[in-house]
Amino acid sequence: MAAANQSHGNKGTVSLKILLAVDDSPYSEKATHTLKAFKLTSRTEVKVMTVVPEHIFLGGITLHMFRGEAAARERTRKAQQRKAAELLQEPLEMLRASGAKVESLLCWGRPTEQIVKQAHEMRADLVVIGAKGAGDPERFPLGSVAQKVMKYADASVLLVREKTATIRRVLIATDGSKYSDDVVRFLLDLPLPRNSQVFLITALQSWSPALMKTYTMNLDTDQNILNELQAAEEERARGLMTNTRKQFQRKGYYTESLVLRGEPAEEILMAAKTLNPDLIAVGAKGLSGIENFLLGSVAQRVARFSSCSVLIGRAPRRPSRRRAVAPGQRKEQK
Repeated sequence: MAAANQSHGNKGTVSLKILLAVDDSPYSEKATHTLKAFKLTSRTEVKVMTVVPEHIFLGGITLHMFRGEAAARERTRKAQQRKAAELLQEPLEMLRASGAKVESLLCWGRPTEQIVKQAHEMRADLVVIGAKGAGDPERFPLGSVAQKVMKYADASVLLVREKTATIRRVLIATDGSKYSDDVVRFLLDLPLPRNSQVFLITALQSWSPALMKTYTMNLDTDQNILNELQAAEEERARGLMTNTRKQFQRKGYYTESLVLRGEPAEEILMAAKTLNPDLIAVGAKGLSGIENFLLGSVAQRVARFSSCSVLIGRAPRRPSRRRAVAPGQRKEQK
């Protein structure tokens, strides 16, 4: 595990910007503990935020404006602000003890809007949020704010379901798409505990629909096509697993890989029941992900029905390195 120690502790470790959104639900406490379970370093910047819900109507009108006399409204607002500030104290103290750079933020407005806005403005690499909020019914598998944040945030999103003291086992689903490559790169940069076990899986979908489009009416020919297609796909999958496994092994992690066949979301969830991971990581979209869609169906289903925390991986938004061109100035044509 020496390699893992070096990669996690040297000065070359990638600096991460993390936004932790909390409210007064039990899931927010779980989210804080799970974030602390990662080996945060002094190069990790964490912003802990909470949002006091406030609906803003046309012209900036709010319900607060109509709740009694001005003095009473001011007392109510200050009480809300004190309660919100108290919510921030425990996660602030807990995460500062981990060595990360931590600051807090208190906002008013629509929670989803404020969280997504703040993640964008701080160029967050990761948004951490409880899978359900204070106002979500227990029977719902995923809260309304969590659903919207995982869909609209332009950063990776960690939806926390269980309080985790140590990240022991991580299940990563990959299909060779740029989105699954994003989640692999993100986890390679993320300081996982050195004893973490990484399980890589890929699920090969049924080849029957593709065959039906090229059906030859010859059973022997069709069977040969099926055999060749299946063999080629499985060979590519093994190659993908080998290359990805080597990347994690170079970091010092214990790594295993599995090639499965079936509907991807179902296979991921079934594998999770067997492997019992602390975290499932999937790309925001897969090979069949339509570019105009903000979130793929596999990611949505895994996030909704998983019994453990889920990381939806997106490529980090890094500042452009291109030299700025002054207004009115044109680049020289070569």
